[in-house]
Amino acid sequence: MPILGSQASRGGGTPTAPTSVSATAGNAQAVVSFTASSYTGKGSVTYTAISSPGNITATGTSPITVTGLSNGTAYTFTVRATSSTGETAISSASASVTPVLPGYTLAQTFDAGGTYTVPSGKTKIAFVGIAGGGGGAQGSGYVATTPTGSAGGGGGGGFSVREVSTNAGTVYTITVGARGNGGSAASNAPQIGNAGGASGVVGTGINATANGGNGASDTYYVPGNGGTVSVTGGTLDTSRSGSSGGIGGNYGGSDVTPGGAGEAGTAQSSITSNDANIGSLSGGGGGGGGGGGNRDNYIGVFTGGTGGSAGSPSGGNGGAGGNKNSNNSNAMNSGSPGGSGGTGGGGGGGGGGSSGTSTNKTGGAGGNGGAGQVWVYVK
Repeated sequence: MPILGSQASRGGGTPTAPTSVSATAGNAQAVVSFTASSYTGKGSVTYTAISSPGNITATGTSPITVTGLSNGTAYTFTVRATSSTGETAISSASASVTPVLPGYTLAQTFDAGGTYTVPSGKTKIAFVGIAGGGGGAQGSGYVATTPTGSAGGGGGGGFSVREVSTNAGTVYTITVGARGNGGSAASNAPQIGNAGGASGVVGTGINATANGGNGASDTYYVPGNGGTVSVTGGTLDTSRSGSSGGIGGNYGGSDVTPGGAGEAGTAQSSITSNDANIGSLSGGGGGGGGGGGNRDNYIGVFTGGTGGSAGSPSGGNGGAGGNKNSNNSNAMNSGSPGGSGGTGGGGGGGGGGSSGTSTNKTGGAGGNGGAGQVWVYVK
């Protein structure tokens, strides 16, 4: 029985206004939710969501999807209740919402090669990739040669590409470059560093390859060069070759001079995108060259050269040269190993081994390059 004095008891035909109106923005649309009229008057009620600005409308029951909105424009919404006899009531406005284009989300990180299949509802794909860094060479430790520090390996190349048109079910082949191993310290003869492997993506609308950094030569002044990059398709934000490793330190120019310091690896900038939703992958600088070991035929204590610093942000440091550690012309230390690079970084060069007149000392091992990586984003 209607409450005495209420609109229903008076037999009015005007419905009460909808309440609790809220909106959730999407891509050029908004979903409007509300609580229906507590009194519907005489007959049925139709609900219409209305945008402001624009007076764009859609009809239905809660929730109502209003399409045809402009991305980047702020909207509020009211809901109008209309009875079958034509009486209307309007709700209060919702809070403001702003439709936007859908952003990229990280779908998968590849630390090894594989394939990626685009899921349902996704129409764009983006990739960030970096190749493996080259290894540093082993330092020299021969009596017959000057005990130089080795050079550092080169950094891997990298790319960031987006807005590649795609559709559900499309398969992309991903390759991820392995690290380049540094020169082994198993022999007195210097061992060269190995090149890093290439990273890349092949599929509909994209063909991208980042080559790995080159390994360092067993000659102290020949560092590894950075890997090059080739990208076809999509919107390219970054195409960055890797940087070179540092040059190794020499033995100092005379038998009684401490070993020279290795030079720093060259720095590299990060691989970035112009889309704020896509992350930056830090590329590695080339590894620093190893410090030259001291070659001393005389009584005295002399130090090996310091290792070169890593190229930022993630090259490996060069190893220090070995010291002559007592007043014995043949009491020498081997060179220290070079540090390993971070993701995409060149390995540090090994330190040169100290050498006396009759003693071979093993040069420090070259640092390993950093492994590559590929990130996949979709929207």
